Amino acid sequence: MARLLGTSFLIFSIIVSAQSYTPRYANSDCPFFIRRLAEDSDADISCGYLIVPEDREASENGRLIALFVVRIAARHPSGNAPLIFLTGGPGSAVAERLPFILGSQLRQNYEVIAVDQRGAGFSRPSLNCVELDDQTRTSYSDWRQDCYRRLLDEGIALHSYNSANNAKDIHDLLVALDIEEANIYGLSYGSRLALTVARDFPERLRALILDGVLPLQVKRLETHALNGYQAIEQLFADCSADRICNRAYPNLRESFYSALKTMDREPAEIDQGDKDYPIVITGDDLVNEIYAKLYDAHLIPFLPALIDAYAQGDYDYDPAEEARRREAQTLIGAEMLWNLDKSSEGLALSVACAEEVPFNSRDEIVNRAANLPGAVRRPLVEIAISDISNCSEWQVPRAPDLENQPVASDIPTLLLSGRYDPVTPPEWGAEAAQYLVNSWRYVFPDSGHGLLFRVDAGCAESIALSFLANPQRQPTDACMEALSPPDFYIRP
Repeated sequence: MARLLGTSFLIFSIIVSAQSYTPRYANSDCPFFIRRLAEDSDADISCGYLIVPEDREASENGRLIALFVVRIAARHPSGNAPLIFLTGGPGSAVAERLPFILGSQLRQNYEVIAVDQRGAGFSRPSLNCVELDDQTRTSYSDWRQDCYRRLLDEGIALHSYNSANNAKDIHDLLVALDIEEANIYGLSYGSRLALTVARDFPERLRALILDGVLPLQVKRLETHALNGYQAIEQLFADCSADRICNRAYPNLRESFYSALKTMDREPAEIDQGDKDYPIVITGDDLVNEIYAKLYDAHLIPFLPALIDAYAQGDYDYDPAEEARRREAQTLIGAEMLWNLDKSSEGLALSVACAEEVPFNSRDEIVNRAANLPGAVRRPLVEIAISDISNCSEWQVPRAPDLENQPVASDIPTLLLSGRYDPVTPPEWGAEAAQYLVNSWRYVFPDSGHGLLFRVDAGCAESIALSFLANPQRQPTDACMEALSPPDFYIRP
C-alpha cells in the first residue's frame, strides 16, 4: 500500500524539522481502491495530507507527521459548511467508512472531509501493530510489548498520540484548508474527539453530530460489564414483549443461560469448512459474540434465533450470515475493503492508557458488576480488567484531569443513540446533554452502535439533514414515531 501514498513526499514530510510550523495541506493521489470507489459511485473524491508536528510541545525542533485526508465533494454544492467526519476506535481507518459515506444522503448538499487520526489508517507514521497481524513471528501474549518497543525504536513519540493532539490536528486542518466554519460528525470515539474540539476550538464550529455518544467523563471500563448486560437484557425484554418472538422463543433468557452452562461444560466445535480444525467456542465466547453483534442493527433481529439454536446444540446455525451478505452487496466497493487493515492498535492503546485506564479502577470494575449473573459477569469483567492490564506493557503518561471532565458548550449538538448499544449506551447521550445547552437527543429503539452512515439510515439521516439546515432549531423528527423494536427473525 505504501507505494500508493506518495512515499517520497511522506518521507520528506516526516523527517524534516518544523523550524517554523504552520499547518500545511498537500494534495496527493488517492490510493487505487479509493479511485475505484470514486468511479463506481460517480463521486468527486480527492486526497491529501495534513502536515503537523508530532510532538506539539516541541514543535520548533520536532519532526512532522502526515495525516491522510479524503475530501468527498457535495453532489449539489450550495455553500454549506463542510461536514468533518471523525471515525471511532480510536485508531479506526476512515477507508472502512467510505462506502457508507458514499451511500449517504448527507453528501448531496455537504462536502464530507474524512480524516485518519494521527497514527491510524493511511496516516504516517503508522501505529498499527504488525506484531498482532503476523502471528508466526511473535506469540499472542507478547505482541503489545513487541509493538511498543518497535515503535519506540523507530523514534515515535507515543505520548503525543492522544485526544488533545487529535483535536489540534482537526483545528489545523480547518486552518490549512481555510475553512472558517465547519460541522463535525463524530462516531463513537469520534464523538469524544468532537467534544474535545468543541472544548478547545469552539470558534471554528457551526454544529456537532455525536453518534454513539462517548462523553469524556464516563467510566467506560468500570461500566463495561453492566452496559453489556443491560443491552442483552433489552434483547430479552423486547422479544418477550413481541407476540411473535415470544411465541417462537418463550424462554429466551433461560435458553441463553442454558446454552452458556452447556458450552462452559463442553465447548462447541464449529466446522470451518476449508480448514482441518474446528473453531472452539465456550460460554464466555458466546457472551462476547452476542455483545459484538449488538453493535449492528442488521444483526440484532437474528439474535433470538441464534440463541435458540445454540441452546439446542445447533452450533452451525448462523441466520445472520445472510444479513451480512445483503449489507455487503448494497455497499459500493465493499469487496475492496477486506484486505485493508482497519485498526491501529498502537493508537488505541496510547489513548486508552493515557485517558481511560488511569481514571478507572480495577476494584470498581468488579464491584459494579457484582450483582450480574456469573456467566455474563465473568467474560465481560475479564475484558475490562485486561484493558487495564494491557497498559503495564504500554507506558504513556497519564492525561491531565481535564481529559476526564465534562465538556460544556453552547454549540448546537445532535446526539444519536441506539437502545441496544452495548458500548456507548443511551444514558451517555443524556449524560453529555446535561452540559450541552443547545442539544437535541434521540434514542432509536431498533439500533445498536452508530446511526448515521450505515445502510438503511433513513430516519437518522432525515433528522440530521433537518438539524444541519438550521442547527438553532429542533430538527424535524416525525419519522421517530414509526420506529419500533426490531422485527425479529423466526427460525423455520
